[in-house]
Amino acid sequence: MPAEPEFHYLCRPAGAPERMPDVEFVALTEFLADEPACKILWQLVATQFNTRSKFLAIWRCASFVALHRNAERSMDGFLLVSAPVNWQIDYVVVHPDSRGKGIASKLVRHTVAEAASRAVPYIMLTSKASLRSMYEGCGFRVVSE
Repeated sequence: MPAEPEFHYLCRPAGAPERMPDVEFVALTEFLADEPACKILWQLVATQFNTRSKFLAIWRCASFVALHRNAERSMDGFLLVSAPVNWQIDYVVVHPDSRGKGIASKLVRHTVAEAASRAVPYIMLTSKASLRSMYEGCGFRVVSE
């Protein structure tokens, strides 16, 4: 089966920030102090992606983590941001039991809001073509295929 094509996206954060009450946006150092959340993130990456070596290479560049908590306050969604000047969204992962509830969109929209509040010029990401409508709905546009 051929691999699904990937698109490269760009977003220029602007306007009133849209924050999600069930999403936290924290510095990586703060996230690392939450050992249960770190374990959940690693478990999700290890079971949902075939790119653990890529994740480990990107991890050292990560600056922020957006976290979604379910009704029981357990982490069920994560988004990693590398942020030297402009931001790069590197991983968005949602627990299989929590999919289809708009969690990935909330994580992305909250991250765009954070970027706007910090005057980040733009956010980039690369993702599968099948997720195009979600990213476009969060303010991104395709810049190349």
